[in-house]
Amino acid sequence: MHEPPRKRLTIEDWLTYDDGTDTRYELVGGELVAMAPGSRRHSTIPHNVAVVIEEAVGDRPPCRPVHQAGLEVEVDSDRRGYVADVVMTCEPDDDSQLFREPKLIVEILSPSTRGVDRRRKVPDYGRLPSVEEIWLIDSREREVLVWRRTEGAWVGSFPYGGPDSFPSQALGVEVSLDRLYRNTGL
Repeated sequence: MHEPPRKRLTIEDWLTYDDGTDTRYELVGGELVAMAPGSRRHSTIPHNVAVVIEEAVGDRPPCRPVHQAGLEVEVDSDRRGYVADVVMTCEPDDDSQLFREPKLIVEILSPSTRGVDRRRKVPDYGRLPSVEEIWLIDSREREVLVWRRTEGAWVGSFPYGGPDSFPSQALGVEVSLDRLYRNTGL
């Protein structure tokens, strides 16, 4: 017996979807993908990232960090909806649910999201013309991967680890891993 085809959800459906629970979803291929709650480290690192961003851009309003930022990426005819852990944007604040011009996107890697973040989200985020940098921060070990848009092409870094720091072109500062991993035990 064949199941009838399910309706592909749109970005608008995703933005208004409420299943009566606290479950958060992303939209890929017209399907909702549930997001599990993060570990304690996974929840601490975005705060640390936001503090670093706020210190770097605090004197340049409306630039600011945003937690759990809704993003729309069009890939061929598929309009994907993601919820990035942290973005830095300079868009004026309003009641919109989606950020259209993030300059920096940060994803915190967990065992369940590592592959999706690396193989699908990084290339998808790179399609957004405003994005200058993408950071992938591991939540289980001290490791940060940085992608930068350089002369129109994306260039990835070797992993930064231990006591390293790295230059952020999007923020215009040197970012210390000690700051990103503060209060995580890593």
